[in-house]
Amino acid sequence: MFTFDNTTIIISVVLLLVALLTSFLNPFFRKVRIAEYGLPTSTAESEEIRKEDEPVEEEKEAITELIVTEEQHPTYSPITIIFTPHDNAQELAKNLPLYLNQDYPADFQVIVVAPQNDHETSDVLKRFASNSHLYTTFIPESSRYMSKKKLAITLGVKAAKYDWVIMADICCYPTGDNWLQAIARNCKEGKDLVVGYTRYEDETPAYRHFERHYLARYFMREYQHNKSYACPFNALAFRKSRFLSEEGFRGNLKYIRGEYDFMVNKYASGNNLVFENSFEGTLIEEAPTEKVWLGTHLFYMENRQHLERTPQHRFLPYVDQTALHGNYFLQCIALAVSLLLGMWTISVAAGLSLIISIILRLVIGKKALRRFDIEIPAWKIIPYEIAIAWKHLGYKLKYHRADKYDFISHKL
Repeated sequence: MFTFDNTTIIISVVLLLVALLTSFLNPFFRKVRIAEYGLPTSTAESEEIRKEDEPVEEEKEAITELIVTEEQHPTYSPITIIFTPHDNAQELAKNLPLYLNQDYPADFQVIVVAPQNDHETSDVLKRFASNSHLYTTFIPESSRYMSKKKLAITLGVKAAKYDWVIMADICCYPTGDNWLQAIARNCKEGKDLVVGYTRYEDETPAYRHFERHYLARYFMREYQHNKSYACPFNALAFRKSRFLSEEGFRGNLKYIRGEYDFMVNKYASGNNLVFENSFEGTLIEEAPTEKVWLGTHLFYMENRQHLERTPQHRFLPYVDQTALHGNYFLQCIALAVSLLLGMWTISVAAGLSLIISIILRLVIGKKALRRFDIEIPAWKIIPYEIAIAWKHLGYKLKYHRADKYDFISHKL
C-alpha cells in the first residue's frame, strides 16, 4: 500500500538525490578538452573556453585574432624520434615508414635502438638504410643490471642530434603524416614535456577500449589542471638537455617497465607539460594480446608504488567507484526490502532512482565516448563501469601472487 509518512518521504527523497548526485561523480561527466589541429593546444583550449563566455569587445577580438593568426603558423624545432623495438620486427617493418615519411617543415631524425643480436630487426633496418632520417644503434648484450628499455632510451637520447626528443612505441602508428607536426607544435619555450594521446585500434575488444579511455580520463584531467602524475599513453616528447642534466631514469633504472610514467612523474611540474589529443596528434596502438594486457596492469601496480603523488591520483577513482557501487547497492536493498514489506511508495522511489541512474550514466558516458570517436553500444556502458573495480581486484590478486623479481631487471 502507498503511504506518505515522514519516514517514507525522507527515504524516497534520499534515494532520488543519491541517484542524481552519484551520476555526476563520474569521469565521463568531467570535461576533457580536445585540442584542435591548426591551433597550438593552449590556443585551442582558450578558444573553447571563450565560446562558453560572453562576447568580448571589438578591440579585444582584433587583438585575439592577431595572436591566433600568428600562432597558427608556429616555428617548428628540429626533433628526434626514438624507438626501442624488442622482438618487434614485424611492427617495425609495418610502422617505421609511417614515421620516416612524416610531413614536417624542419629537420627530423628517427633513431632505432635495437638489441645487438636481433637479426630480424637488423634485416628490417637494412631495408631503410638509405633513408636520410634514419639512424640505428644497438644495445650491448652485457647490460644485465638495469632495464634494457630504459637503457635503450638513454642511448637514443645521447645519440639524438636535437634537444627535443620523442620516445614512442613502434607497436603504434600515427593517424596520418601530420602527427609529428601536431606533437612538435607544442615544443616551445617554457615547456619541457609533451604527452601525445594514444588509443587502441578499432578491432580491439570493446571492454579494453572502454577501460583504457575511462582510466585515461583521470590522467587527462590532471594534465589540464597542471597536476601531472603519470603517462598511460605511448608518445612523450621531452628535452634532451634536461634529461641528461637530471640523470635521466636515475632512481628507477631497475624497474623493467614504466618509462613513460617515471618520466612524467619526475619531470612534470607546474605548467611545463602540454597534452596533445587532436586527431592528427593521436597514435593508434595495435590490439593488445592477453599477455600484454595483463602485463600492463601488473607492471603499473608495481610502478605506482615508486611514483610520487600516488595517493592524490587514486583518491578520485576511489570516490567515483564508491559512489557508483554505493548507489546501486542502496537502490537494490531499498527495492528488495520495500517489496518484501509492501512499502510500495519506497519501491517506486527505488525503481525510479535506478532508472534515473541508468539513463544519466548512459547519456553522459555515450556523449563522452563519442567525442573521442570510441563507438561502444550504450547498453554496455553500465556493466563496463561496474566491471572495472572487480577486474582491478582480480589484477591485484594476481599482482600479490606474482614474484616481485619479475618486475625488476636485477636486485641492485
